[in-house]
Amino acid sequence: MKKEVPLLYTVIFSLIFYSCSSEIINEESTTSSQYTLTISASKGGSVTPAASGKYDEGATITITATPEEGYKFERWEGSDFDDNPCNFSGPFNCRTAVTMDSDRDVEAFFEKIQ
Repeated sequence: MKKEVPLLYTVIFSLIFYSCSSEIINEESTTSSQYTLTISASKGGSVTPAASGKYDEGATITITATPEEGYKFERWEGSDFDDNPCNFSGPFNCRTAVTMDSDRDVEAFFEKIQ
């Protein structure tokens, strides 16, 4: 009986320890930050895909601005590449990316072709 008591304590300790540690692991692995992306376009064009919504932290979303007839793409505001605009004139599409590290508002601006 004396040998069975330490074995019983070992088994109980192991069950308690492993059940607690697995809860911690599961809790950490299912907890991730999500951020909201809001995409819009000024008059004269649209953005595809319609990607507004919630995304996991670190997700990268690629979007394309498409001008309507008689308009051209001007600039992005709120994207990862605002400082690197598409360098062209005319009715062309322009792509950019958004990495979700916070809530983001991204807008594509278009201007009427003169």
